Amino acid sequence: MSLFFGEKNKVEAVLFSPLEGQLTFNGKPASGAKLKLWLAWKDQEGENEYFTADENGYFSIPKKTVVYDENPLFQISIGQMITVDFDGQEYLIWKGGKSTTHLYGELGGRPKNLTCELTKEEMDAHLEHALLETLCEWSELTKEMEK
Repeated sequence: MSLFFGEKNKVEAVLFSPLEGQLTFNGKPASGAKLKLWLAWKDQEGENEYFTADENGYFSIPKKTVVYDENPLFQISIGQMITVDFDGQEYLIWKGGKSTTHLYGELGGRPKNLTCELTKEEMDAHLEHALLETLCEWSELTKEMEK
């Protein structure tokens, strides 16, 4: 064991916080839309997971975590992207980078009343520990304690 590196601690990192909301297209529910979540933190390739919106356009993406060896010389950097396939078109609705391992570290809180209008122009949201481009909007962010 090196004095410089010390003993490694296993820590849990939240790669993606749970996200629930509604997809719309021209104000109407994007029924059956297919969502692809891409996450990268240990390599450029990353990994994909797939989800489907219900008949009212509602979707739910669960929390994604990983356990890794903590290193004081390592700053975690997590790439996130969500694309939606609807009526044969692909829409980028969420693209960002996260530098914190905390639950809801992307936004600084849990988004309430999240809606994503697929026909809207992208907008930027510069947040404390993340840089995010998104088509989604929310009415408020609520602070939640990690369990």
